[in-house]
Formats: sequence, structure tokens, C-alpha cells
Amino acid sequence: MDTTLARLRPRRSVWQRAGSGLQKYMAVLRVSAANNLAYMMEVFFRALLLVVLVFILAQLWKTTFSARGAHILSGFSIGDMIWYLAAAETIAMSMPALTRRIDMEVRSGQLAYLLGRPCNYVLYNFAQYLGERVVRIAINGAVAAALAFVIAGLPHFTWQGFLAWPLLAFLAVCIDFTAYFSIGLLAFWSEETQSFSLIFSRLTLVLGGVLAPLDIFPQPLRNIAQALPFSTILYGPARTLVHFDAGYLGFLLVQQALTLLGGTLILMAIYSIAIRRVNINGG
Repeated sequence: MDTTLARLRPRRSVWQRAGSGLQKYMAVLRVSAANNLAYMMEVFFRALLLVVLVFILAQLWKTTFSARGAHILSGFSIGDMIWYLAAAETIAMSMPALTRRIDMEVRSGQLAYLLGRPCNYVLYNFAQYLGERVVRIAINGAVAAALAFVIAGLPHFTWQGFLAWPLLAFLAVCIDFTAYFSIGLLAFWSEETQSFSLIFSRLTLVLGGVLAPLDIFPQPLRNIAQALPFSTILYGPARTLVHFDAGYLGFLLVQQALTLLGGTLILMAIYSIAIRRVNINGG
């Protein structure tokens, strides 16, 4: 009996530490979300740029459909296309200035002080990033849905696609975090990381399917774009919401999981090297 209790105590303490750690990062997430909600109008006015982009793209695609005299292009009607653009832009326009913040913390030396906090620097930033992004996605989603409804009417979503979208969007923003956080850490070696961030964001916009579904792309560019990690951020979640396909959903989840795993390994490798540089420099 005593031996059994002795074995259970370490396990219980491990779970307690894990629970307290989770509560700590959840508190960071809630504070980050509350800070963004405190400036709701600022976030809302930023969402107005999404209105402009979706409206312009919707008019361009309406013109394209009209010029071709087609009702369906690569399986997308004009209504499907507009709702796809709204879903993709909701994720694309919700990205906070993560790279710039990490870049400034590294170059200013503030990182050395932040590492002294009783929490993991990467997880702390992830919780802060997630709280900010949840608020932005919620507001952008409401604005984009309202605009898409005005332009295209009710969507033809299936309940499976509607339920799958939050999970796919969450994995997409996690992939975004690993990419942009890794780029921010490059400030240890580069004077300016915004150029790398710009390149990645533009590749995501073009090859990620924010301007048009990848189904519209000609071959072999379509297959190449679908195989790249960028498609897991925008195209995959938006396509699943508009055109649910159980087979593609399974493929997308595996692709997102592998992309997230690879991105996490790269991030941790860069972070571990960067931390050693801080220690070497006496930071």
C-alpha cells in the first residue's frame, strides 16, 4: 500500500506541475485577448481593409465569370468563390506583428530580461500570439461573412466543413507562428528580418491560395502549390469550409501535422542556438 502511494505521488506532482503551467499560459492568453478587446475599434478598423480586399477580389472574379460566360470554374461557382475568399482573407488578415516584436526584443537586448521570467519564452509568446489572433479572427470572420452575405447571399456550407474549419484554422495559425517566430529569431544573425517576413508572407498569399483557390492554377503549378506548406495555411481550411471532402480533409490534417512538426523542430533548433549565443555573450 505504501509502495503504491509512493509511486503515485510523483505522477500526481508531474500532473500538477503541468496543470499549473497550462494555467499560467492560459492566463497570458486571456490577458492578450483582453488587451485586444480593450481596443476593439482599432481592431475593427483594421478589419475594414479586409472589406476592401474581399470586395475588389469579388468584383474581379465576377468579371472573370462574366467574360467566360461560365457559372462554374474548377468546381467553384461565383458564390463559392466569394465565400472562399472571405474565409481565406479572415486567416490572412489576422496575423499580428509577431516577427517585428521578436526582432525588436532580440536587437534591443530585451530578450535577455524576458528569459528570466518563470516561463518558457516560446510558449509565452505563443500564448500571447494566440490570444491576439483569436480576437482578430473572430472580428475578421464576422466582417468578412457579413460582406460575403451581402455580395453572394447564403453560403452552401456542409455541417462537416463548418465543424472542421476551426480545427484547421487553429493548426494553420500554429504553423504561421512557427514560421514567423523562427524568422524573428534570425535577428541574432541578421540586422533586419522584415525582408524575410515579407518574402514568406508574399509566398503564402500567392502559393497559399488567398487570391484564388489552387484548383484554378494550371498544371503543374497546381500540384506544386498544393504540395507546399503554404497551402496548409490558407487554401486548405478555406476549401474545406466551402467544398467539404472527407478524403481531402484526412490528407490536409496529415499535411498540417507534418508541416507543424517540421516547423516546430526548425524553431526549436534556431531557438536553442540563439539561446547559446545569449549565454556566450553574457546576456
